[in-house]
Amino acid sequence: MATGDPIKYLQFAAELRRGIRGGTWPPGSKLPTEVQLAATHGLSVNTVRRALEVLAAEGSVERRQGVGTFARPVPRPPGARRRIAVVLPERDWYFPPVIAGIEAAAARSRTTIDVHTTGYADRGWNRLARLADYLAEAEGLLITHPGPADAAVAARTRLLRELPLPYVLLERAPSGIGDPSEHVSTDHAGGVYLALAHLAALGHRDVALACRPNSAPSRGISTGFTEGAAALGLRVTAQLDWPPVTDCDSFEEVLAAQLPLADVVLGSVLGSGATGLICFGDMEGSALLAAARRAAVRIPGDLALVSCEDRHAATEQVPLTSVAPEKFRLGSLGLETLLRRLDEPDAELRQVWLRPRLTVRESCGAQAANPS
Repeated sequence: MATGDPIKYLQFAAELRRGIRGGTWPPGSKLPTEVQLAATHGLSVNTVRRALEVLAAEGSVERRQGVGTFARPVPRPPGARRRIAVVLPERDWYFPPVIAGIEAAAARSRTTIDVHTTGYADRGWNRLARLADYLAEAEGLLITHPGPADAAVAARTRLLRELPLPYVLLERAPSGIGDPSEHVSTDHAGGVYLALAHLAALGHRDVALACRPNSAPSRGISTGFTEGAAALGLRVTAQLDWPPVTDCDSFEEVLAAQLPLADVVLGSVLGSGATGLICFGDMEGSALLAAARRAAVRIPGDLALVSCEDRHAATEQVPLTSVAPEKFRLGSLGLETLLRRLDEPDAELRQVWLRPRLTVRESCGAQAANPS
């Protein structure tokens, strides 16, 4: 084999380029030495060196003196579209505005997105175990894993860090202080604080929480409620679990299934002496409004009510004051963060918390003096 044969070194450069693109050497990883590559592929060291020089000139690898050769993203042809996989638990309830935000950012950046759904809980995790099925041709991944935010998530999400392509979590925080996952998530704790501050400004001193257990936002909501009440000098009279319903297909079916529990929760809250109540979401808020009508409890006269969601809140008979996640912005910023990582593999990590907005409606009985 002639060491100067241009076909050989260009062919080997193409082979290395395919390996970088396919994840054999993810961006930032170190390639074998020239001697190791030559021995493995039956080439001369000079042919390997010339192939690496081609890749370095085009920006596919970085050669660091005395350290080695490191993979970089394969340069894209001018005007080429990126392809991003989006994996979510569902696309009909919580996530439509998130998807709309992703689509808007994709349109601005010449990006094609492929949206896949897994479901929640064990069914979702079983489908997520076949994550590679969703990633054909994808250059990056936006993902909301099935949850919940418990200790098992740390082990289950380790598969993400083993992927040969960048990813960004949506509405899911990293699993621990050492987890380098980039994310864009709602600051549920900060949103609940805004709601408590509004209740306090209206004169409410005794407050309660009805929160769905073992759901990804639950920890932030509960933390924000406990710490916010303490910071504002409010008395916590009750913190109640509201078990979710998982076998219904529509909001109306879920609401009907939850009405009996709403009667119990409402009675417990009023019995505790609370005059202000924060609930997990619109479903709980709607059920509580229905329970209040049956029990002749006045909302907001007897109990001021705030929901930590804003999908159906404005359409209720008594429109719900809501802590409204910035879902559209979350989706667009998530894709922007991923594209930034693809363009700048060595950029600093971006871990973003978006503060929700407090949207004041009739269920609290007053308009906000300073909308948040």
